[in-house]
Amino acid sequence: MKKLLFYVRATLILFWLAIATIATSIWMLFHSKERVNADRYWLDWWQKGIPKIVPVNFVVEGKEYIDSVRPAVYVSNHQHFLDALMIAQVYPPRTLVVAKKELKKIPLAGYIFDKAGNLFIDRSNREASIAMLNDFAKRMRTEGLNLWVLVEGHRNRGQTGLLPFKKGAFYTAIQLQVPIVPVVFGPSYQQIDIQSGNLNGGTIYIRVLEPIPTEGLTKDDVNELLQITYERMLAAFRGLEAKTYAATATEAAEHPISDSLSAS
Repeated sequence: MKKLLFYVRATLILFWLAIATIATSIWMLFHSKERVNADRYWLDWWQKGIPKIVPVNFVVEGKEYIDSVRPAVYVSNHQHFLDALMIAQVYPPRTLVVAKKELKKIPLAGYIFDKAGNLFIDRSNREASIAMLNDFAKRMRTEGLNLWVLVEGHRNRGQTGLLPFKKGAFYTAIQLQVPIVPVVFGPSYQQIDIQSGNLNGGTIYIRVLEPIPTEGLTKDDVNELLQITYERMLAAFRGLEAKTYAATATEAAEHPISDSLSAS
């Protein structure tokens, strides 16, 4: 029963994502001057459908820090494919994303992502990636854009703590002298992770941390800025991890009959 429920939900999610992508492509045809907001429009479609397929509930802490400064570099952890659903809860308008170049090959979605102005980087070429971020930094100030970076660089399939951070986002923030806004997603592997075979639903915690200023910092301060950000995000993750486990235990106790049926 549980496995069948997973396959039904996974199929519906993929079907809905196809609808979201098609809807966004049509929207872009009629809003060419607003393409920089295509990511926000696409994520809105995620929010419209997926929580109806999988019963997830989001608790966001630190909402007051969302778009409290602009431009800014948002950095978040990266757990799985459906992280975008968590990003949707806190994603400011006029914000672009850094992604690996392989995503550009995804039919239609890659095209939309590219035309919206997002950045594709080659992880094998660190110098070229930093140069691309530096070029984008010039646009951030003049066009009032934010940058969103999945700062671990890879999905954390170890499902524990945080992976080491990449430096590119911190170089960009210092170059432009704009703040780093850390965003921490609590563990969601059991709630909504297709690759792990879990679409159980439940409560997912998100915490937006106070912006970290970079005024007066130079490239010599990159490592220290990275370390400060890492330590704050790891501490927040540990706190959300404890909340997640407590909430999961409570939800299981409140729904023992449905749990036993789904396990059969």
